[in-house]
Amino acid sequence: MPLGLAFIAAELGRAGHTVAIFDRFAAQFRLGFDIGQVNAAMLDQVKQFQPDLVGLSTLSPLIYDTVESAALVRGVYSGTLVAGGYHATALPELTLRKIPALDTVFTGEGEIALTRLADGAAPSAIPGVWSRKGGRIVPPPAPAAQIANLDDLALPAFDLMDTSFYTQRTDGVIRRRNLRAATLVTSRGCYAHCAFCAESLTYGRGVRWHSTAYVLEWIARVMHDDAVDGIHFHDNDWLANEARAREICEALMQRGWHRRLRWSIQARADRITPELAKLLKAAGCMLVEIGVEVGTQAELDRIGKGSTVAATKRAVKLCRQAGMDVHAYMLTHLPGETIADLDQRLAWLRRNPVTSFQWSPLNIHPGTAMYQEHGGNFFAEHAWTEADVARYYATDTVSAIPPPARRAWMERHYAPYARWRWWLDAVRRHPLPVLFRVALAKIHKRILRFAK
Repeated sequence: MPLGLAFIAAELGRAGHTVAIFDRFAAQFRLGFDIGQVNAAMLDQVKQFQPDLVGLSTLSPLIYDTVESAALVRGVYSGTLVAGGYHATALPELTLRKIPALDTVFTGEGEIALTRLADGAAPSAIPGVWSRKGGRIVPPPAPAAQIANLDDLALPAFDLMDTSFYTQRTDGVIRRRNLRAATLVTSRGCYAHCAFCAESLTYGRGVRWHSTAYVLEWIARVMHDDAVDGIHFHDNDWLANEARAREICEALMQRGWHRRLRWSIQARADRITPELAKLLKAAGCMLVEIGVEVGTQAELDRIGKGSTVAATKRAVKLCRQAGMDVHAYMLTHLPGETIADLDQRLAWLRRNPVTSFQWSPLNIHPGTAMYQEHGGNFFAEHAWTEADVARYYATDTVSAIPPPARRAWMERHYAPYARWRWWLDAVRRHPLPVLFRVALAKIHKRILRFAK
């Protein structure tokens, strides 16, 4: 179950309602990617549990899954079926038109609005809720309101989840650390206005935070109930409120949790100072993930990042000097991008001592400034099928690099560098197993050569 829906489940549970919220993709992992088994398990749960309400989350790249799930559930369930999330917030009326199985669509933050609906309020009277009435779609009486005090929300209802599955030991939550880790989101919103991001559409401008006391109670609960030894704070910018960040670090050390808990954060590069980097490390932070995005100031300005190449370079250096790892998120397929831009990005990686990195193609989501400029009316004009949606997100329509030229560059320059960095890191962290694998590979090649 996605974290935001766990919050909603907590609110509904406190109000005495039963709600079924499904994460089909997590279920696929548990059931070996057999979608037939996943669907059968989901429908069996609906029929046996008979919830007051069924909620579905929406993400634009996966909206086809919401379409299919809604149709399947509606086949065995006649109660209230709703959806919310980023995609529904960006395209609420269209979501109701494209997914006829839905009764209502929630925009923005859904906890309070969904609880009001479950309490019996008419959808047409709830801010931020789109609904159907007599064959027509009814817009909300007012926009969705922000939740001013996030501490008014109950702690997420993790008891409704299979936490043993979500917190099993892995190095995929805190990179390169094999831990039983939980992911927590302790704030909402962002101060930045990046042209490719839909965060402000859902949560509004600015940032709101859970208090230090709330965060500490949350940490204590997952440490006790789920035996986690790692936490990834998935806030957009965990350091946006420096005073709160310092309070949490100092509280972790006062309780001695810094000796048993390893954690990581996402943060803007321009937040990092020498003193803050040292405090983070002392409190148990092992990794800072930074949205580097690109390698030149011109490109940063073009995507509205509101940061500088110099600030990023300084942040990486300070984190590494403090003894923390740094992961660099970088983008490709940007508007007007050329081969020279790819060269600059790779040159940035070679010059700066990040410990890990990933290049991701730019996704142009509904509700963003880039969608208005480049995405046009794709979701209005096309079916929300897996084939069409996947094709949209796989098609490079804004860069100046022909696909064959990009593939050739990636194979010749990026792929060899990425492999070399992976092996370098593997040898540094696990020298004996890696050397053993290398020796086996060489023996295998000699055997094949001899066999010929």
